[in-house]
Amino acid sequence: MASYTYELAELGDDAHGLGCKCCRFKSGMDLPTPAKLTSDEIKQHGMRFSTSIISDWTRLNAVLKRYQGVIEKRWLKKNTKQRRDILLRAWPEMAACHRPDFAGFRKTMKFAPRYVSLFKAYLWPYINQEDLQQAHPLLLFLGSRGRSFPDNFISSDIEAAHLGRGWEFCPCGKHGAEAMQFFGQRSPRTYGRVAAVMENMPAGGSTPIKSVVRYHPGLGLLGLEIQAGIYRFLLQCTKLILHDVETSQLCYLAPHRPAPLPLEPKYSSEYRTLQDDALETPYRMPQEFDLARLTQLVGARRSSAEDHVILLREDPGYFAETLKEEKEHGPEYSDSRPKAWRAVAGIVITDSITYFLFWDDIHRRLKKMTSIASQLQRADFSAARLAPVDERLWSELEEITNLMLITPLSRLMVGVPVSPRMRHCYDASRKGQWVFRPKPTEAERRVDLLFHALTEGHQRSMHTLNHLVQEVQYMLDTEPGASELVDLWIAGHFADLALLSEIKLRIDSFEPWASGWRACGVGESEQVSGNVSKLLNLDGTFRNFTLMACHDTDLGDPTSIMWRYPADKRSSKAIVDQMRNAELLLDDYWHLIENKVWLATKRDLMKVLGRRGLHGRVLYRTPPWKEPIIIPQPETSVRPHAVLRELPTNTSYARDTVEPATATKKLKVKTRGTPAAATSQDEISDHVAEVDEATLTTVKVPRRTYKVLSALFPLAGAENHQSMEVSWDDLLHALNTIGLQPEKLYGSVWMFRPVSRGACKVELDLKRSIQFHEPKEVRRGNKISSSMVRTLGRRLKHAFGWEAGMFECE
Repeated sequence: MASYTYELAELGDDAHGLGCKCCRFKSGMDLPTPAKLTSDEIKQHGMRFSTSIISDWTRLNAVLKRYQGVIEKRWLKKNTKQRRDILLRAWPEMAACHRPDFAGFRKTMKFAPRYVSLFKAYLWPYINQEDLQQAHPLLLFLGSRGRSFPDNFISSDIEAAHLGRGWEFCPCGKHGAEAMQFFGQRSPRTYGRVAAVMENMPAGGSTPIKSVVRYHPGLGLLGLEIQAGIYRFLLQCTKLILHDVETSQLCYLAPHRPAPLPLEPKYSSEYRTLQDDALETPYRMPQEFDLARLTQLVGARRSSAEDHVILLREDPGYFAETLKEEKEHGPEYSDSRPKAWRAVAGIVITDSITYFLFWDDIHRRLKKMTSIASQLQRADFSAARLAPVDERLWSELEEITNLMLITPLSRLMVGVPVSPRMRHCYDASRKGQWVFRPKPTEAERRVDLLFHALTEGHQRSMHTLNHLVQEVQYMLDTEPGASELVDLWIAGHFADLALLSEIKLRIDSFEPWASGWRACGVGESEQVSGNVSKLLNLDGTFRNFTLMACHDTDLGDPTSIMWRYPADKRSSKAIVDQMRNAELLLDDYWHLIENKVWLATKRDLMKVLGRRGLHGRVLYRTPPWKEPIIIPQPETSVRPHAVLRELPTNTSYARDTVEPATATKKLKVKTRGTPAAATSQDEISDHVAEVDEATLTTVKVPRRTYKVLSALFPLAGAENHQSMEVSWDDLLHALNTIGLQPEKLYGSVWMFRPVSRGACKVELDLKRSIQFHEPKEVRRGNKISSSMVRTLGRRLKHAFGWEAGMFECE
């Protein structure tokens, strides 16, 4: 590779004077720094790289048109060792681990050498043995790069490399008036050509595609070097796989064949994970992403935000636990005064409203968008512009996503240092600041380093948000010590941040169209600004006045006995009265908050949220306690037993039985709720018949699934259902059986999306997705607690209308 492009590459391990790998990571000194080259040198090197790129791409394209099917069959038949040998022969000194640009601080040693070969890891982080020796990544890499022009990948190639201080180009001087052109260029002389910034700029009308997206000459030179290495590597791989074909005949021996069918997805575990998609993203065409799947992910998160608002309004136990969890991750974690609880309640309620409003707005815009293919059909390729309606939706989506990023970033910045599992690592006298105590463990140092890089603006811009998100998720999946330090609260906010970064990545990779609407100021138009301002004004109004209402409303102590909600206990008069009192306390508190907000804004909070999709739900409230009805057993006449020796020996006798016509029908007596009143046996029978007719249509499920569903939707009168615990694996299996396919997202989030009818044994009419958080405790073999099982059951009931007794065992 051309090491002359970088400064300090040949000066040794400690050229910058910083030996600690963590300091080097934070300062970006390990990252490639482009050298200061003259304009003539940049043009000379650019011409050499562009000639190599176009030449290698032409040959790679010809090989794939003839042998792509053969290459796929041969590669899939090879074992891991054979694949690794091919990769190392095509790319000597290839990095061994995933994302080798982050490997420098994963090791246990504090001081790590700074080798010149490390620059390869930063420029080509996705060319590594751990990822490419799997079945699909290399085949996707070959198919996307060999059948699409190189200019489609220049933005993603530059973005994927950690350039560090290489981003800090001075706009002034001679280079400030020049730029490199890539999009729409197909020849070595024009691809990466350095031209004046204002060259070919029209005086009015639409802007040509080659004038919309341009790069600084130094940054463009890095992109050319990256692509030259990629196409050289891929062409060498095809030669090694097709070892029995003469190199001179690769492009001419066989006739053209159509592209093979897309590869079927292969998951790293039993269920699909978002990490599987993230692994394949660098090897695919950046512009060709699944917009429907992204809409489904956002829709599931929006439904989760809706459930969160309803549960805070409905369930006193959920409300109190959420407040306690929020208080543990805030500056008031050691303050037990009523004022502190009021502040925490204000944060919880306003955050729930903000998340619902923003996720609902993002989901609405994604649903309005048509597929990527249809958007490109009506796009203007000569001007790199989408249709006006599409540009407006994308621009609004980008602005709202950037605004939404502030909330999880600010929550993580404050919550990580004071979280119960990380609190001991920081100086207690400097709360909320990232000041480590001496001698932390390697896991603590790694968690601190990554989350600090996520929440600090300079670090985030230097290493890019999506790369940091991927590395945090990789840490949670591969390092148990670090994942134990990340509790459910941190994992939940990280999951929101990760989904927002996914949206932002898709917007940024939608080139050149993204640069087209940005360069033409679509986001600054009155219509876009007006639509976004409506959302901001609505959220700001409710946030400000809700905070004021919470600060002025007495809440008490959520840890006290009056907030205790023993729904997991066996029903009794004392338990039912305690639950009803807690529900009444929660209703009174919410009514006070809503009344104060209405007096200040003249707007009903719940009605406004209802018009934006928060469906009106009937809140469950515990009915008054009634003593269970004891039905006396009917008396039966039993003949006295005769002495054995008095019975005739030739006569057979059976036990005395009741005639079937007069047998007493066995009834289940309700121990929770309002039992049915009855005065006679006939009335009881009539009531049971009416209940049977009014029940929902039953669905038969396997025994393992029925055990889980009976815990989620217990029948009234079941004695031990309140204390039922469920294994997480059994929950995944049960929901997958009835048509909700599990998928692991970022953090602790699992999405359960409906599959097409006929794809599972149990067919239900499912029209939406739902998200659940996986408790950290289940990773150590524990089961889901009974309180969480109750919460999951309520959410499923609200989402799909499922009731107790709906499912039967086969």
